[in-house]
Amino acid sequence: MDEYMKKLTSGDEKAFERFVKENQNRVYAVCLNMMKNPHDAQDAAQEAFIKAYRSLRSFKGESKVETWLTRIAVNTCLDALRSRRETENIDDRLDLASEDTPETELEKSRLRQEVRKALAALPPDMRSVVVLRDVEGYSYEEVAEMLRLNIGTVRSRLSRAREKLKNIFYENRELF
Repeated sequence: MDEYMKKLTSGDEKAFERFVKENQNRVYAVCLNMMKNPHDAQDAAQEAFIKAYRSLRSFKGESKVETWLTRIAVNTCLDALRSRRETENIDDRLDLASEDTPETELEKSRLRQEVRKALAALPPDMRSVVVLRDVEGYSYEEVAEMLRLNIGTVRSRLSRAREKLKNIFYENRELF
């Protein structure tokens, strides 16, 4: 374990401040994709960092600290979604091809909205796998580790989620 990690896991406040600065954008992006709105995402990200701080001393180094933190963020979001049980639009970071005409910007906006609606229609367990794998770009192994699932479970959830999304888009094909 390097000096930074030793300081971090021993509760050094400066090391934790650095840790937050280095990871806040990524954690917020994951939370935003899970929570569906910026306010809830901000709350979840803050809660994830609080949970991480409280459990830093128990971090064993069996995974990368970033993977460990993302797992905490995802679990924090899932807990919040379970307790809330409401459906809203999910904000995502889809980066569609950019043509800067007003028509293409309007089309991209409409398409993003449809994708958000489709993702919001998925159950939280499926949505978390889609967000981590397809939106955030984590590997199957990383998603499995973050969600504490078997890789086979990740693959099957992702397959079922993609099939559901395909059906949603097929039903709304006149929009595309």
